[in-house]
Amino acid sequence: MNKEIDYSKIKLFENINKENIDKLLYCIRSFKKEFKKDEIIYMESDNIPYVGIVLYGCVHMIKEDIWGNSSLFTFYKAGELFGESFAVQKDMSSSVLFKASKDTKILFLAASNIIHTCPNSCYFHAQIATNLFRLLGEKNEKFINKIEILSKNSIREKLLAYISQLAKEQHQTRLISPLTRVALADYLSVNRSAMIRELSKMKAEGIIDVDNKCFIIKSTTQLNI
Repeated sequence: MNKEIDYSKIKLFENINKENIDKLLYCIRSFKKEFKKDEIIYMESDNIPYVGIVLYGCVHMIKEDIWGNSSLFTFYKAGELFGESFAVQKDMSSSVLFKASKDTKILFLAASNIIHTCPNSCYFHAQIATNLFRLLGEKNEKFINKIEILSKNSIREKLLAYISQLAKEQHQTRLISPLTRVALADYLSVNRSAMIRELSKMKAEGIIDVDNKCFIIKSTTQLNI
């Protein structure tokens, strides 16, 4: 059974007392919606007036070219925001597609009600606006990390960069990847079979151990951590 994340642990609600979060959610016209695996949340070119928070599950941001080829640009885990970059713009139309990669529940918040203070001028309303703009800055760092991965020349270098980033996020050497092998190959923009062969070589060389979505770091000499 999927369990929703505690709202007080969501960065968008940082420095807001638990007793005020319900008031805030009412004030900014929030609602929840569940999506089945592979169900589309937003199509490309859809207007996105709401900021989404993943309560459980995972959301993939996918970019398609004019020939119908798609690539996984980034992903959002429980507690993370998505769609805010489009929702706060004058033109709210999306240039990407958002899809649930597994059974997922989303908390939607009206972006216009976040960035415009309510008539009551509640202090927690001002706080969520501050938190939103800080998170926009953090999101830029996530995109920079993706660019760093894609800038690597070889499949091994891309894998090492990805695993290094996981290690920095999870602060341990036993890492859980939120991506399946298929999704990881898509995220790294590499051939899946070639990626699996490279993982096998890295395991044989004693760099990592691999168990499904788990990476166990055996040697840090090639990892930037």
